[in-house]
Amino acid sequence: MPTSSSKNRDYLYTFLGVLTIVVGWQLLSMHYNRVLIPSPADTLRALFDIYSSGELIENLKISFNRQLIGLAVGTILGLVTGIMAGINRKLELIIQPLTRLLLAVPAIVFVVMAMVWFGMGSTMAIFLVSLLVYPIMHVNTVQGFKSIDSKLLEMGKVYRLPGIIKVKKIYLPGLTYSVVAGFSLATASSVRLTVMAELLGAREGIGQKIAISRAYLQIDNLFAWVLVLILIIVLLEWFIIRPLNKFSARWKENYQ
Repeated sequence: MPTSSSKNRDYLYTFLGVLTIVVGWQLLSMHYNRVLIPSPADTLRALFDIYSSGELIENLKISFNRQLIGLAVGTILGLVTGIMAGINRKLELIIQPLTRLLLAVPAIVFVVMAMVWFGMGSTMAIFLVSLLVYPIMHVNTVQGFKSIDSKLLEMGKVYRLPGIIKVKKIYLPGLTYSVVAGFSLATASSVRLTVMAELLGAREGIGQKIAISRAYLQIDNLFAWVLVLILIIVLLEWFIIRPLNKFSARWKENYQ
């Protein structure tokens, strides 16, 4: 287990890494035209402006709603079919080509298809996120079933354990690590997918604001919206993904 001093060193190195990026950014903005690379100060001013105008909160809500609904739908579908496929090998083989296809084809292809089917707007973005979150959750759930110790399953049969006891003592500990790992990946992916969908086919949201800033060469605004996106991903990492991974790691240790 890492000590407090080692954690402090880790935080220090992380801070130095961030500081290096900011200093490099400032140097580039001084070397090149600020129309192309605005300085950190210019970006923060633009960020304050979009916050003061109400654009930031309004578009955050829109993007968050799309991301959350798409993530929820894709996660639920992936869990349901993953559990069914984990129990039934034949069903796993039937669904496998679909999940491999969804994971192999570049996301941009599905964005174009969704725009054709649903037009521009929330439905298209939610569909895209759901569609591409689904295989992540399905595959990780199936892998969770495969990681369960067969000896434990055999022991459950020998001692004729009730179904609820099997679920609590065998299946849940075995599945938790893989499912949580899949959900962590799906959560991070859903943010990127939402912004990609909005960038190409929405009339509002963070992605659409990035597209407008690029079209009108409002590069300081573009950098400000990208900074917002980075902050969202960092917050997800620190307050959702890391705690979930720690939780699942404890479950895995107890299971082993």
